[in-house]
Amino acid sequence: MTIFLFNFFSWSIFIIFLATLSLLFFWTWSTFKSKVPFIPVSSKTLKDIEKALDLKDDSVVYDLGCGDGRVLFYLSKNKPKAKYIGIENNPFPIFLVRIYSWWYKKKNNSDIKIIEKDFFDVDLSNATHIFTYLYPNIMDDLLPKFDKELKRGTRLISMSFHFTAKREIKEIELKRGKYKLARKIYVYEF
Repeated sequence: MTIFLFNFFSWSIFIIFLATLSLLFFWTWSTFKSKVPFIPVSSKTLKDIEKALDLKDDSVVYDLGCGDGRVLFYLSKNKPKAKYIGIENNPFPIFLVRIYSWWYKKKNNSDIKIIEKDFFDVDLSNATHIFTYLYPNIMDDLLPKFDKELKRGTRLISMSFHFTAKREIKEIELKRGKYKLARKIYVYEF
């Protein structure tokens, strides 16, 4: 019996090790493929994001580079009548968001749509609210698209990074530690 338990635990540890190694490889490969790292938003900032977005029941919210979808899922719990669309092209976060989305639909009425595309290729003209957590160069590359597609009054919230050629209407300091990510939210209106 002792040999059986030893073999069972040995194989269990080996399988867990292989699964972890496989996920690490998948994450690394998908980051190189998409050229943008997957950096999830801290759960501690979700209330601040919701407040800055100032959603209504008829809002259409896009999360550009939605990652694992935590922002969209959080928002939809509090404003279930709004429409939520996440755009992601990195395979690892898409894998995570698909699993969570399946589980979330079983527990909630709200439906979140995930588009597996580059957000530069998605029409954003029906957006009333947009959330981003993207590098400054990508923000600046997106600005002409936003100016062209977004209707007047569309609210854009950017975590940590701002446009260099557009002035925010509000800057929110999140009072997080000096070495923490996501210390500011920039609010824009188009």
